[in-house]
This record gives sequence, C-alpha cells and structure tokens, in this order.
Amino acid sequence: MRLTDVNSIKEALLEGKVVRIYHSGERNPKISEILEIARKKGVPIYRKDGERFSAEVSPIKYADFEFIVKKALTGGSFILFLDNVVDQRNIGACIRTAEFFGAAGVVLPKRRVGSIQEGAVKASAGAVFHIPIARVENFASAIKKLKKLGFTTLAADLDGEDLEAVSLLLPAAVVIGGEDRGVSRPVKKQCDFVVKIPGVGKVNSLNLSVAAGIFLYTLSRQKY
Repeated sequence: MRLTDVNSIKEALLEGKVVRIYHSGERNPKISEILEIARKKGVPIYRKDGERFSAEVSPIKYADFEFIVKKALTGGSFILFLDNVVDQRNIGACIRTAEFFGAAGVVLPKRRVGSIQEGAVKASAGAVFHIPIARVENFASAIKKLKKLGFTTLAADLDGEDLEAVSLLLPAAVVIGGEDRGVSRPVKKQCDFVVKIPGVGKVNSLNLSVAAGIFLYTLSRQKY
C-alpha cells in the first residue's frame, strides 16, 4: 500500500511498517523529520525528480478476533463493531475514535469490507497502526459469543431507547451501522440493548463517527 499523507507515513514509520520512501527533494519540517527517522531505522529512501512524497508500507495485518476478546475481558474494556460501514474515510475515523478512547479493538465484516486502504489510514491519523483490527464472517454469531462470555452488547439505532437510560457494565461491545443501512436486524436481535443518542435539534441523526465517539466516550467513563 502506498501512503501520501505525511502524518500517516510518520505513524507507520514509528511502528516499523514502512518498506521504502520516495521523494523528489522537497523539504518542509514534517518531511525532514520523517526522512531523519527513516535514516535512523535504515529504511531505504529513493529520490527522483517529480516523485510525490510517499511511502510504501506493509499490508495491514489483522488481529485474531479471540485476541481482541481476551484483551477486553482481561482489561475490563470494550470493542467497537462496524456493521455495513463501507466508506474508507468513515472506517478510518471510527478506528481513530476507538483508539483514542482506549478500545480493545475494532471488528469489521470480512465480506462487505475489503482490505483497509489509504483513505482509512489517512482518516485514522495513523491509528490503524496502534489498535488491533479483526475481521469476522458473522457479526450476529460474534455478538452471541460475547454475550456468553459476559459482555454487555449494544446496537446503535434511531428507534432504540436512550443511551442514558441503559445500565452499562464492562466488558462491552457496541455495534455502529452504516449511514445507509444501519445495523442489520440479526445483529440487533442478538444485542442486549438497542440504543440511540438523544438529541434536541431538527436533524435526527449524527455522522456515524461522531456517534461512535459518543458511545465510546460513554463506555470509557465506566473504565477510566
């Protein structure tokens, strides 16, 4: 995967994910810092006139779902599931939010989401390199498994009960749906609670990454 966003390149470099760097000699403080780090780490740097500053990075390695589950169990933490979310920028923004609030990991569906691309990496501000990300075949089955392990499971939906009215206990898992399709019915059926974020304005919903932030902040308050 080729990255062109300097912030994403820096995060990938610090995590040892950069294979090589390309540039045409342009300099600014951020690029100079990245080149210096790359030299110290022994990352090859290729200079070519007209070449846009970029980096080739290793493919994102997905974590085992069981690893994230164990991490949430032992740490009394929470997991973010993204159901029917296909836009790479939204995926990246949600991953950034999850990492910021200390989630144990993020879970994506195997079938409807391909590999994480540059759009998600950029929107995540490099968070994809700092938080475990897993993919599973069936969200409903995964949620069912978590319930048996003692997780509180939540699905976000405009027709749900107010988030404030629900008693939240950790470990927990929250499922956020895409803006077009939302959380699928089988997944909602498996969750302990179907909840919404109450608002007072004329607009009846939030951008999904903003909604994810509110849910994850609420869960993080139970832990930190």
